[in-house]
Amino acid sequence: MTYKIDKLISLLECEVKGDAKVNITGLSPFFQAQEGDVTFASDEKFLKKLNETKASIVIVPKGTELPNNGKTYLLVTSNPRFLMPKLLNFFKREIKKIEKLREDSSLIGEGSSIGINSYIGHDVVIGKNVIIYPNVTICQGVEIGDNTIIYPNVTVREFSKIGKECVVQPGAVIGSDGFGFVKVNGNNTKIEQIGSVIIEDFVEIGANTTIDRGTIGDTIIKKYTKIDNLVQIAHNDIIGENCLIISQVGIAGSTEIGNNTTLGGQVGVAGHLKIGSNVMVGAKSGIIGNIDDNQVLAGHPVMNLKDDLKVKAAQKRLPELLKRVKELEKKI
Repeated sequence: MTYKIDKLISLLECEVKGDAKVNITGLSPFFQAQEGDVTFASDEKFLKKLNETKASIVIVPKGTELPNNGKTYLLVTSNPRFLMPKLLNFFKREIKKIEKLREDSSLIGEGSSIGINSYIGHDVVIGKNVIIYPNVTICQGVEIGDNTIIYPNVTVREFSKIGKECVVQPGAVIGSDGFGFVKVNGNNTKIEQIGSVIIEDFVEIGANTTIDRGTIGDTIIKKYTKIDNLVQIAHNDIIGENCLIISQVGIAGSTEIGNNTTLGGQVGVAGHLKIGSNVMVGAKSGIIGNIDDNQVLAGHPVMNLKDDLKVKAAQKRLPELLKRVKELEKKI
């Protein structure tokens, strides 16, 4: 899909530096953008790296020192992040009206079965030998690979992709809107979530687990990863191969997890972090910083498992130590 740059220029009321006739193919994150994409640099971290994005068009604040690298720059008066509601609405894909329980443009592969009262949306592509149980909602543009099983009351939102031989347990929601809001005139204003969810092959999604679509770009669950019940995976997270995400884990947005990593039950992960491969994190731990490969950690905040065990052992002695301190204070 292509967009006209003149409409974008008019929408943003911006000054243009560079080619004002370049074709636009979409809006993408700064480092994931490709030729033809639009991205934005809203702070010093990105403004220093304008040569590193592959985007053809970059939205920057006025007064930015621009490199001579052949890109087109749209200079705006405000912080580019404040323009997010306008930008995301501009690039949002059209959603067609619901017309019937199974839309005519959907394609269902040989040997697949669709349960009673399940909705199959426009332009959905379902592979061979897929089983979809009753009361499932498959929204527009979704793709589902061969031999995948989707249990009752699952919702798969627009343009999500599920690979082959996956299992989605009852009540899971894939592709729900990310929690995206910005302050506009002092009010919390929703920004459209125009990314999607990509679930690779051999993945299992637990009951009542929610996986949010990307704000820009995609949320990705890589192959052979298994996700337990009641897990929250936020927008633009990337979960590596062969991971185990145990019940009630919550992962904030734009966090990347490597391969073969296990997060124990009720682990909380802050956003915009990188967690390495072959990491194990004990239950109820809190992750607030990046983690290197090959770590075994626990605690809140998280620390080396041996150190966490020492802390827990010391905590049991606190009442005794407090009593001794009071006795020493009396003697002094």
